[in-house]
Amino acid sequence: MTTIDATRRNDNFTVMRGAQNNLRVIVGMIFREAANRFGASPVSYLWTIIEPAILVGILLLARIYFKNVSPAFGESSVMFLLTGVVAFRAVRAVINAGGRAIQANRALFEFGLVKPLDTVVARTIVEFVIWIVILTVFFAAVGRILNIEVITDFQGFVLSMLLILYFCLSMAMFNATVGALVPVWRSMWKMMSMPLMVTSGVLFVPSQMPPDILKFIIWNPFLHCVEGLRSHSYLDYLTVYSPDYLLSFSTAVLLFSLAMERLFRKEIIGARGDEDEDEFI
Repeated sequence: MTTIDATRRNDNFTVMRGAQNNLRVIVGMIFREAANRFGASPVSYLWTIIEPAILVGILLLARIYFKNVSPAFGESSVMFLLTGVVAFRAVRAVINAGGRAIQANRALFEFGLVKPLDTVVARTIVEFVIWIVILTVFFAAVGRILNIEVITDFQGFVLSMLLILYFCLSMAMFNATVGALVPVWRSMWKMMSMPLMVTSGVLFVPSQMPPDILKFIIWNPFLHCVEGLRSHSYLDYLTVYSPDYLLSFSTAVLLFSLAMERLFRKEIIGARGDEDEDEFI
């Protein structure tokens, strides 16, 4: 074996060893985040399930009250509103939770093994799994009540969920880094909640919007998250979901966030956290 081959072998071994250690750290962080979340008040988890159901009920009562407004899918309006509201709430909640991971785990960075990205990945995964459970409960309930098969394309649904997870991770990392460097971004992000929801297709069918409006709201990545969830359900309508756009947007945001974290790691870790953790919408 030549010296060059030996060097390459050692480099490969070092990379693999580093990847294994990094994976162990992330797994350990996932268990730690899960323990912290489930160690909190169980009422918060119950409210997480009840809150979207209350909102859907209010929207349905509003449609019944205003009889001149016809539901988008007749008897399927429950499913239409449910997928929209829960999808938007899930994506935003996961991003918000992941975006606070660095400041919440600041003490762990003193050990050296834990990096800011590890905390964001761990908290994002834990929060995402929680919302997957919530989605499962809701879909099972709707399927039993309406006697239908809610997910018609399971493989496509899984791929959409993975892409949404990737988007959540990218935006969580962006909020964690940019929010620490530019604190005003945290306030801007909260104020954007209502506009993002209104333009995400939660209450309307995006493909039925006028072209002059659609050409603007189509750039909203939350719209594609909602459409990605709906496009594999039994709702039969023309979707504007673009996985290529969501993938490209998420990748660009993640690369920018990783660059910011690498360049300003000390400033980001030392930044003051957001004391106001209330969710809007």
